[in-house]
Amino acid sequence: MTKSKFYLIALATVMVLSVLLCSSPSFAAGTSSTTQAEPTITIPLTQWNELKSNNEKALNLIEVSNIPLTEAQNLVMKQKNELTEAHNTLNKLENELMQAKLQSMKQEITLNEMQNSLTELKGQIENDKKTIKRLRMQRNVSQVLSGGAIIGVAFKH
Repeated sequence: MTKSKFYLIALATVMVLSVLLCSSPSFAAGTSSTTQAEPTITIPLTQWNELKSNNEKALNLIEVSNIPLTEAQNLVMKQKNELTEAHNTLNKLENELMQAKLQSMKQEITLNEMQNSLTELKGQIENDKKTIKRLRMQRNVSQVLSGGAIIGVAFKH
């Protein structure tokens, strides 16, 4: 028999017992004499004992099931706290990752500027090398010409 069916039977038993107890003569004797006696039902003693036994079993099962339920509720609350803590940690990591990404983007921009500057300097160095080469050639030509002029003047005298 499944637990839900058993709980339904237990509930029905409790209701029947409530009706029976409320309609018992001892209960009715405690009420004022101006009220009418409530109707009573009669059931065989074996059926009464079975209902009483089922009721006790249902109450025991309810008490026993309350302990695991409380433990489960405590576990759920603990897991909720752990999940909240994990969520907060993930949010913190997400923020740190975003900051790192922004820093990386700034560094990339700086590296691109440095690359452009290096490219420009490389071009200037190439131009300076050409200028130095041209000036050396001019110096060498002027030295050859002045040497030739000195030799020419020396031969002329």
